[in-house]
Amino acid sequence: MNTMKQTSEGLPDGNSAKKRKASAPAVAQLDSHIGKELRELYASILEEPIPDRFLSLIQSFEDHEQPAKKEGEA
Repeated sequence: MNTMKQTSEGLPDGNSAKKRKASAPAVAQLDSHIGKELRELYASILEEPIPDRFLSLIQSFEDHEQPAKKEGEA
């Protein structure tokens, strides 16, 4: 009597576990490659200057926050 559970492909579960273990290095290599490509893609974006409208928005937040801090200190 065979007690091994079989997958839908007719392979015992032990074989599918071996396949997953064998593909783990391939998946890690693919992850590494994707990460490298994404870093290269977004590197140029990190070097771009911050748009003036964002700088003025940040400044307006800081200006609005400063009076609240002074009131809390008194």
